Amino acid sequence: MSLVVADTSVWAREHQSTVAAALAAAVRANLLAISAPLVLELLRSAPSAARLQLDAARYDRLRFIEITTAVVHRARAVQAALAWRGYHRGPSAVDLLAAAAAESVDAELWHCDRHFELIADVTGQPMRRLGA
Repeated sequence: MSLVVADTSVWAREHQSTVAAALAAAVRANLLAISAPLVLELLRSAPSAARLQLDAARYDRLRFIEITTAVVHRARAVQAALAWRGYHRGPSAVDLLAAAAAESVDAELWHCDRHFELIADVTGQPMRRLGA
């Protein structure tokens, strides 16, 4: 298994047995990475301040990918390429940054969101649809 970035669409499905098993295996192997936009999006759905703290501590134990200027430029370039195809309003800013961050460290991006398939059509980066 290579380094992996799991999108929020995968984290939202962690109750599914196949998703839970894949995430657990990646964590055990220290191959699960995350970036600030994903953390912020995940913490946004916390039902309380106490839960937010617990979840933040969990994400803080993962490998962290910095959102550099190069990552932002790549996300914007992919957005521009999508615009030429008529899809620039599909992937969100978090989707674009997550994909660019994953690409910057040669990580496979796990998702359950068709927007990432549009991104992969532009970037050719490794992605895996996980969950239902």
